[in-house]
Amino acid sequence: MITRWRRILYKSSKFLLVAIAILFATSVYAQGIEPRWFELKKIDINIAGLNPVFEGYKIVQMSDIHARSGIMDRQQLEKVTSIANQQQPDLIALTGDYITDHPEKAEAMLTNAFSQLKAVDGIVAIMGNHDREEKDDSIPIKRAFAQAKVKLLQNAVYSIDKDGHKLNIAGVDDVFFKYADLPLTISQLPQTGTNILLAHEPDFVDVAAATQKFALQLSGHSHGGQIVIPFLPRLLPHMARKYMSGHYTIGGTQLYVSLGVGTTGLPQARINCRPEISLIVLHRA
Repeated sequence: MITRWRRILYKSSKFLLVAIAILFATSVYAQGIEPRWFELKKIDINIAGLNPVFEGYKIVQMSDIHARSGIMDRQQLEKVTSIANQQQPDLIALTGDYITDHPEKAEAMLTNAFSQLKAVDGIVAIMGNHDREEKDDSIPIKRAFAQAKVKLLQNAVYSIDKDGHKLNIAGVDDVFFKYADLPLTISQLPQTGTNILLAHEPDFVDVAAATQKFALQLSGHSHGGQIVIPFLPRLLPHMARKYMSGHYTIGGTQLYVSLGVGTTGLPQARINCRPEISLIVLHRA
């Protein structure tokens, strides 16, 4: 009887040790490896009516940086900016959530990173929910944008003109905290050109598409759930539960949802959901 119990105890101990080893390895990977394994994703977008002068136009999208949260320190953010610059983009679009909290502590880091970004037609940005969570959260971020010459679109439009033809980049302020004013934004659109909307929360596309004003919306916010395990539901934030990641078409508007480059929440980890820098390439349909 004693020998039998010893065998059971021995087998149980082996099982427990194996389980601990698997959990430890998973934790190391999810928190130490995958969040640093940045992926460049190229997305070809075909747009009806796009003028030939914008054929092959390259937009690098960076979303959900969450500076100083998780692994996103200065060194990691420099890796992200380097990957973005290597694409030699025509435009860089920053689609919100530059911090998780304490923006004043991230201001210098963001200023340094944004100042390194290079694109032919400049860098544009919108605010995300974390940037607007507290009344004054946006002030250090706005200073970082100003010092780095990033064009902040708060219910505003930035038009790119090539040979008299326009690509209009519209940006709404954060939807989650009700700063977005789409009618005001639309009122500033030129009469001609292809319109692209930057909106941090992807589910806002249902509202934007209904206006029939935008060929494309670029969003982030969801992080793709960060932890993606087959047959298990993803944990997704409000306003990112309908359109969680990738490319969609809603009426006459296309939507691309980036997985973002940073991490947030608990645990600050990624599994089967690598952080991404998105390369959006426009083509005539």
